Amino acid sequence: MSRVGLKKRLTNLLPYVALTAVALVFLAPLVWTILTSLKSQLDALAIPPVWKFAPIWRNYLDAWQSRDFAMSFFNTTYVALFSIGISLLLGIPAGYALARFRLSGNNTVEVGLLVVRMLPEMLFIIPMYALYRKFGLYDTPLGLVLAFQIFNLPYTIWLLRQFISEVPLEIEEAARIDGCSTNQILWRVILPLIAPGVVATAILAFIVVWTNLLIPLALTYTDSPLIATTIANFRGYGGFNWPVMAAGSVIAIIPQFIFFLFAQKYIIRGLTLGAVKE
Repeated sequence: MSRVGLKKRLTNLLPYVALTAVALVFLAPLVWTILTSLKSQLDALAIPPVWKFAPIWRNYLDAWQSRDFAMSFFNTTYVALFSIGISLLLGIPAGYALARFRLSGNNTVEVGLLVVRMLPEMLFIIPMYALYRKFGLYDTPLGLVLAFQIFNLPYTIWLLRQFISEVPLEIEEAARIDGCSTNQILWRVILPLIAPGVVATAILAFIVVWTNLLIPLALTYTDSPLIATTIANFRGYGGFNWPVMAAGSVIAIIPQFIFFLFAQKYIIRGLTLGAVKE
């Protein structure tokens, strides 16, 4: 092989090597967590790390049966699904309004949505805690669903506005000629066309709820725990039970993995919708 051909092959190979290195860096914590979940407490705390050990699968059973983990798992699922449903139900028409009805304050509203999403959670937690205590929403699933709207709804509206903007106006005009109302155009014409974007938005909202620690830590106590706070509270005698905590973390990852596995084509289409224009 000539020197030019070898150089060209190495150049083409370089991006794959770089991507593999990045993937390994991001996968390392996950692999470490899985290995820790199969160790004993002594092996998990050993320095240097123990690489050869007999897997202890009971850690997963102990995690599921510890500290109401099962209840928090299903409670988190319930809160996530209802939170996503409300965000989409309100976000789709709001995004459509911002995309199609060009008013003088639209740009301000769009910037405001992003600003609200970027504000630190602690800014909202203290006043929400006081209000929830006063109105009986503290430590309730409804209170958590409403709390997550502060962060999910603005981002949902902003994302869906971008997706709806990519739908040609000619499609809507043709639907109006056929006698469709605005509501019919939105739900029967626009929504099917932006379905990948809706799925991608729903998944991003799901991740916010499923992985959030601060909101349930501040707004729940014992009646409505979420999975993040339950895992954080795994304790053994005199310290954290790291293998059981790691096993609980792996269990918590499984729904997200399955969701991504079956929805990956919609995620890719949704996140690239409108990226290329003719």
